Amino acid sequence: MEYTWHTLVWLLPAFTFSTQGLVKLSISPGITAECGERVTLYCNASSSQKDLSIKHIEWFRSHTSVCSVNEKGEIRNHKPSLTDFYCDYKHGQLSLIFKRVKPLDRGNYSCKLHSNQGTGNSDTRVELQECGKAKGFWTKDRLTCTFTNVYPDGEVHWFHGHRNLSDGSVRRNTSKQVDEGGWLTIRSDLERESSLVAYNCSLMSAASGRYVASTLVPNPESRRVPVLKVSEELTPQSHSGVGSNRPMWTCLFFAVFFAATLN
Repeated sequence: MEYTWHTLVWLLPAFTFSTQGLVKLSISPGITAECGERVTLYCNASSSQKDLSIKHIEWFRSHTSVCSVNEKGEIRNHKPSLTDFYCDYKHGQLSLIFKRVKPLDRGNYSCKLHSNQGTGNSDTRVELQECGKAKGFWTKDRLTCTFTNVYPDGEVHWFHGHRNLSDGSVRRNTSKQVDEGGWLTIRSDLERESSLVAYNCSLMSAASGRYVASTLVPNPESRRVPVLKVSEELTPQSHSGVGSNRPMWTCLFFAVFFAATLN
């Protein structure tokens, strides 16, 4: 009897380890997504053995539950800070879907599984590419550039022709605000100088030092160029004024010719 007990004690850990090895958990690799892009993270449970029964499968973001599925296949969504996502479950695969990925969705994600053939867990990560949209306009006393949907933070640089105005030679003011999705809006005002040369405002990423968005801010007065109407276009005859008098010179020629003949 004592021999049998010791045998069971040694066999139990081996059996548990073997059971955990039967189930396989596949997860989406890390992704660096475009801003606002639709992103799907997959977590798929499979087994080399038949009759795999999933008791519980769940997505976590930094140890906080995002969504889960019970043994009946019922999905439960948890929305700690995510607002634009949903989960889908089919055939042992739990998908976490971001409709439009945003800065607050960045981070580490993990999927955990509990089944009749063992448990498993795996990690992945979501990152965003640098991005931003630029719009500029000219008012009576200043130029304004607004950058929206900005990630990450950045610095606005103004240019006038080839001249960089970021050296402080011209007065400017910059303000920033963050919305609930983590997007930055950056506005920069530049003191106006009288010039027909267009200005340029560009946003430099604080992370990479690259310019991620840029726009020209032309002087509205430079666009006030007279446009020649079609009815006012010059014809070949009107360049010299000679063409319009051609019939009169023809009649005069024949009149002189007949007069000379009569004489």
